Amino acid sequence: MLVFELLQRLSANLPLLGNVPVHTLWGFSALVSHFQPILAWTGGLELDRAALFLPHAVVDLLAHALALHEGAIHALWNVLAPVIWQQQRFGHEPTLPLVNPLPQIAQHGPLHALGVEEFFPPIRTCTQPSCASGMRLVDARRHHAYYFTLDKGVLSVYVSSLRCKTCGSTYYLNYCRQFDPDGAERRHYYPGRPHILHVETHILINSAVATLFKTQALHAHASAQATARIYTAALSGSSPTSSELPNHPLLRGEYVWDTFYLDALLQHHCEQGTILILPEHLPREGRGQRDRLREALHQRNIFMAGTGQEYYPHACDGCVRVREENVMIHAAITDGVTIGHPCCGVHNCQEALPSVHARFCNTHNILNGICAIRECHRPVHSTHLTCDLPEHLQVQQQYEVKGQSMFNLARRLANMTCDGKGASGNRTMKAKFSRSWTHNEQLIVRPCGIIVARATFYGAEAISSVADMLRAVFPTQNSVPDILFYDNNCHLCRHLLASGSAHFSSMGQPVDVFHFKAKHSELDAYCGQHCNPLLFPDIYDADTKKWFFNSSAAEQANVWINGYHSIVRDLEVTTFNFFLDEMIKERNRFLVQTLEQQGKHPHFLPTEWLLSDTPSLFSV
Repeated sequence: MLVFELLQRLSANLPLLGNVPVHTLWGFSALVSHFQPILAWTGGLELDRAALFLPHAVVDLLAHALALHEGAIHALWNVLAPVIWQQQRFGHEPTLPLVNPLPQIAQHGPLHALGVEEFFPPIRTCTQPSCASGMRLVDARRHHAYYFTLDKGVLSVYVSSLRCKTCGSTYYLNYCRQFDPDGAERRHYYPGRPHILHVETHILINSAVATLFKTQALHAHASAQATARIYTAALSGSSPTSSELPNHPLLRGEYVWDTFYLDALLQHHCEQGTILILPEHLPREGRGQRDRLREALHQRNIFMAGTGQEYYPHACDGCVRVREENVMIHAAITDGVTIGHPCCGVHNCQEALPSVHARFCNTHNILNGICAIRECHRPVHSTHLTCDLPEHLQVQQQYEVKGQSMFNLARRLANMTCDGKGASGNRTMKAKFSRSWTHNEQLIVRPCGIIVARATFYGAEAISSVADMLRAVFPTQNSVPDILFYDNNCHLCRHLLASGSAHFSSMGQPVDVFHFKAKHSELDAYCGQHCNPLLFPDIYDADTKKWFFNSSAAEQANVWINGYHSIVRDLEVTTFNFFLDEMIKERNRFLVQTLEQQGKHPHFLPTEWLLSDTPSLFSV
C-alpha cells in the first residue's frame, strides 16, 4: 500500500478516527499483529490476505487495552489491515515487530559508527554538593562495546559518558567517577540494581544474563568456564544481529566472574540502602576488575560473618516446634564438609596468601627457604625445595615424577614382580612440597534446610573451633537453639561444660540417630547419658514413633555445597568466602519458596529479640 492510499483511507474514516491518539495506532498494530494466527484461523486460514472481520474476543481485548469503542476498532482494522497483515505467517513462529531494524543496523551501522543501541548515563545534571545549581552535563565521550543479552545474543553498541565542567565529575552508565574529600578518585554507583551491567570497558551484560549465570551456579554447580561455553553455544548467536558480528568477543569465564561479583554487590547494597563505592585506579599489582572489587567483597564478607546471613532469623514449621503453653523449641544442626581454599602451610595459620600459588603467607615466607622434609631445618639447595642432602633431593625427585603416567606404569609392574622390602626398608620421609588447603567448611543448618551460618576451619574440625563458631552465631540466650544436633556432641558437651560458661547450659545436645548407632560406642557412658536422642522428648513423638526434626539436614546441605569443590578450590580467600555466602543466600531464598509451597509458614523471628538477652521482647 502506498502512503497516498493510506491517507485516503484515514480521511474516509475521520469521524471515527479523528480523535484517536497516534500512539494508540502503534498499540493497535502491535496487538493485532500478535493475534494474526487466530485471525487467519477464524477467517478460514486465508494467509495471503487479511481477515475481513476481527473475532469478538480480540475486539473486546482491544477495547479494554486501548480504551477504544467497537466502531473505532473496526474502522482501524479496515484502514490498517493491509499494512499490518504479514503473508505466509502460519503461527508456529514467534511474533515479530512489523519492522525489525536490528538486522539493518547490524549490517550497515559499523560503516557509520552506529550501534544497535546507544547507552548514556541516566543523569543529565550534576548531582554533586559542590554543584548546587545542578550544572548540565557536557563533553560526551563515546566508545564501542559489546552487549551480551538473553534474547538477542551479542549486540554491537556504543556507550557514552558525560562530564561536569564545574567539579570534573564524570558520569557513566552505572556510576559517577568523582574525587572524594580525601583526594582519592572513586566510582560511586547509582542506587539500585541496573538493568545493564557495565562489567568491563568494552563489555556490557544484561541483568537477565547475570541472573542466568547465578542460577546456573546455584542449581547446576556450573563453573564460570562452563557457563561461558553454554552462553556462547546456545545464546550468543540467537538473533540475526549476532550473525553480522563475526569478530565479536566470546564470553570468557573472567567476564562471568566479574558479572557475578558486581551484580551481587550491587544487589547487597540495594538491600541495605547503601551505595557501592569502588576505587577508580587499581593498585600497582592490580590486574583487573576483580582487584578493584576486592575490598568491597571483603567488607561484604565481614557483614555476612556470624549473624549476617539474610535468613539467620528464619523460622518455620520444619525447624520450630511449638509445645503447649506456646513454648517454642528451635533446633539446629552443625556439620563440616571437606572443601576449602589454598592457605598457609603452617598449621592453623589464617593469614591470607600473597597469591593462590604460594605455599606460605608473608609472615611465614621464611619457610620457603627451609628444607621441605619435616624435621629438617637446613636451607634449601639452589632451585630445589629441599636441602642438598642426597636422600632429601631424591625425595623431591620422586615427588615430581609421581604424577607421570610412565612412573605409575613402572610402579604397577614392580608391584607384580617384587614381594619383598627395599634395601632401606619401609621407612619413608615426610615432606611438604605442594600447597595447603583449609580443612573444612562448617555449616549451621536449620532442620528445614535453611543455612544460617558458615565458617572456615583451617587446621581441623576441632571441638574448640566448633564452640567458638557457636558463640559467634548464637551470641545471646534468645538466639541459642533449644536443640543442637552434632555428630560429635559428646565431646562438644564436655568442652562447653569444662569452659565454665553457662551460655549453652539450656541447649540440648543429642547425637543424631544414625551417628549415635553407627559411630558411637555403647561403652561410652558419658555419651549414652547425655547425647542419646531418646533423652530429649522435644524431638521425638512417642505415640507415632517419629522424629519432629530432620537431623540429616546438615549432611544434605553438605552434599549440595560439596558440588562447588572444583570451582572454589583455587579461589583466594576473599572471593572464596563471597562466592559461598552468595550461593547460600540464593539457596535459602529458593528453599523458602519451597517451604511456602509446602505450607510450612516460613517467617522471620524479630532480630531485635534474637540478639537480645531480654526474653520479654518476643513471645510465640
